[in-house]
Amino acid sequence: MSDQDSLQVVSRFYQLFDSGDIDAAVSLFSEELETTDPGMGTVYGLAPFREYLETLSRAMPDARAVVEQAYEAGDTVIVEGRFVGTHTGPLATPDGEVAPTGASVDLRFADVSRVEGARIVSYHTYYDQLGLLTQLGLTSP
Repeated sequence: MSDQDSLQVVSRFYQLFDSGDIDAAVSLFSEELETTDPGMGTVYGLAPFREYLETLSRAMPDARAVVEQAYEAGDTVIVEGRFVGTHTGPLATPDGEVAPTGASVDLRFADVSRVEGARIVSYHTYYDQLGLLTQLGLTSP
């Protein structure tokens, strides 16, 4: 798979997420997916990733990822951007559900995805957890 193909697969994921089509977005990922997120650590398989996307979509139905820059190196694609949305739905957390705050979120992120055979096999996302909680009004800076 060429760099351009890897970039196309990853770019398609963001387009589908932004459109709210979780089923189509998840179809771009491998069953053996490794996902790393600051809030949940590292998990394996497609089911936890689907739950992750569904949790975000329930909490912020208008959520989207604004891709500002994408870099490719072989089978790896690095994306810098901003996650934006409005917290209008319940947010499931390990400590229980957080009621909607109505707060707007504009949070910088960096994602590193690895693609094999037209499927994303590794998805690592990095963002400021304290910044997210502060923007939601759940903690002070």
